[in-house]
Amino acid sequence: MSGINVLQPVGLVMERSRSWPQSIREFEALVDTYQHRLVQFAFCRLQSLADAEDVVQDVLVQAYREREKRKDVGNVAAFLYRMVANRSTDVARRRKHAAAPLEGVEIAAPEGVAAESATQQRRIEGLLGRLPARQAEVIRLRVYGELPFEAIAQAAGCTVPTVKSRFRYGIQKLRRILKRSGGER
Repeated sequence: MSGINVLQPVGLVMERSRSWPQSIREFEALVDTYQHRLVQFAFCRLQSLADAEDVVQDVLVQAYREREKRKDVGNVAAFLYRMVANRSTDVARRRKHAAAPLEGVEIAAPEGVAAESATQQRRIEGLLGRLPARQAEVIRLRVYGELPFEAIAQAAGCTVPTVKSRFRYGIQKLRRILKRSGGER
């Protein structure tokens, strides 16, 4: 999976899968459709391409192994994003407990990603880090995952109006933060 430009949006249309893929061919199609976006989403949370790829690989292996148990899942995309979010949180917690702060260390841009794009990505994640976690998560799923509000609600385990309000309030807070800092909108 190396060489993926995690900052470039993918033009795939997210379709709602009717059921969890059961055959190898169905599962391969699922991987082809969602892998890049899942890696992009995990990268935004972890700021490490290697960790993001590992998380997505683990999730996809788990999803395949549990395909019989998951066959009644209504929205596969939402479920996969929730799995990646949970696994990313686990990785971030382990990282937080295992490592001392690395002050002054610059995060290297993933291979194939322009330094400006990586800098912009760090800036965006820094801004999202100033929001409540639930608002930032909804914004990530909407912007990077290109998920509809209904799928985000399913992934987050809440209602569509709750997701829409988290998104709206998060965007409003980002605008206020940018206005105070004299940044662009």
